[in-house]
Amino acid sequence: MPTIDPESRLQVVVGVIKRPGDEYLIQQRPKGKACAGQWEFPGGKIEPGESSEDALVRELEEELGVGVTSCRFLTRITHDYSHANVLLNVYLVDEFGATPRSREGQEIAWNSIRMIRKLDVLEAVHPILDELEGTY
Repeated sequence: MPTIDPESRLQVVVGVIKRPGDEYLIQQRPKGKACAGQWEFPGGKIEPGESSEDALVRELEEELGVGVTSCRFLTRITHDYSHANVLLNVYLVDEFGATPRSREGQEIAWNSIRMIRKLDVLEAVHPILDELEGTY
């Protein structure tokens, strides 16, 4: 299998939003999108010229109405889906303003890592969960 140049991958930011009690916000991909019905952490594409931190703030505001107050880099993951080759820049968001709410019609839920593992999640979610379990 050929190696994919990191520069040619779709640059994505992921926000792992954590609240007290070790619960994380997860959302279900809406109908009409690739992998519809599967669960993922919120985030999206990094726009040209945009830093990953700026993209994180923008995406969480657009998708959930959440203002990021405090975040830190967690990990970087590459994954090859049939529809896209992605580079995920993953951040842990442990302080945020406003209660997250669905702004794009997606289902959202707070769950423990153990419960998230029982959901039909995108393949790239598993290494994020592994990282969370190894860190906390």
